[in-house]
Amino acid sequence: MNMSHVPVMAGEIAEIFAAVPDGIFIDATFGLGGHSAVISKSFGRKFRIIGIDRDPEMLARGGSDLPENIKTRQMRFSELPAFIENSKISSISGVLFDLGLNSAQLDDEARGFSFTHPGPIDMRFDRTSGPTAAELIAKTSESDLIRILKEYGQERQARAIARAIVRERPNDTQSMALLIKGVVGPQRFTKSAARIFQALRIYVNRELEELKTALSGVAPLVDTGGRLAVISYHSLEDGIVKRQFLLDSGKCFCGPAEPRCVCGKRKILKIMTRKPLTPALEEMERNPRARSAKLRYAERI
Repeated sequence: MNMSHVPVMAGEIAEIFAAVPDGIFIDATFGLGGHSAVISKSFGRKFRIIGIDRDPEMLARGGSDLPENIKTRQMRFSELPAFIENSKISSISGVLFDLGLNSAQLDDEARGFSFTHPGPIDMRFDRTSGPTAAELIAKTSESDLIRILKEYGQERQARAIARAIVRERPNDTQSMALLIKGVVGPQRFTKSAARIFQALRIYVNRELEELKTALSGVAPLVDTGGRLAVISYHSLEDGIVKRQFLLDSGKCFCGPAEPRCVCGKRKILKIMTRKPLTPALEEMERNPRARSAKLRYAERI
């Protein structure tokens, strides 16, 4: 386990799960094992920890020399509910999702997640399966690219950037960065590049669909008194978490035109965060990548 890795909002996470019954804690985004290390160190034998990650490279780095109460498994978010049921895992007291990228993924030039590092445009969380971002870019139509950049990146100049991508079909991060700068100019470059790279990464990994499936499927499997917590880093993720928690607390999203409820509401969670928690100023100064973090959690009833 990489004990030098500092997880986001570690103190808040420990406080949230201090109040739950003993049982199994699922770290659904194990990464380098930072949150699992905090939980294990804070609570000792209170939890048996199962660390899940889609990225086999992160599991290999973070999953070495683990305490005997921590086991890891590679899988996608969407596979987690079936894994729990098929493995007949019971007494789930806590589930944590820490979404997005970790620093090791972002800083690895070969992964292509960052526009500041030269490398191939790969962007897959699991480099053993599925097409790379470059392969998808090479065959995606301009209209589809516009939709992807608007929907997942919320980029105002999506149309012009998509047109340039289709014209040049870049396959490395430097070419993509230069292309974006050429469209938006140097002043808007950093924010636009971050949005474009985010959009492509979300699209390649189907991140929002994976999150929706996991949240809706895992919540009913948590024991009464157990808690489900999610740290998100942009409004698309946070919106999904907020809506699912509201649905699972019994809020109906059907309009007055619907003769009966079809939105899937169910009263199985009590929302503990009316507004998301954010990192303390000290943590944001120490770790700039934590600045956009929003933490929501709910309790199984």
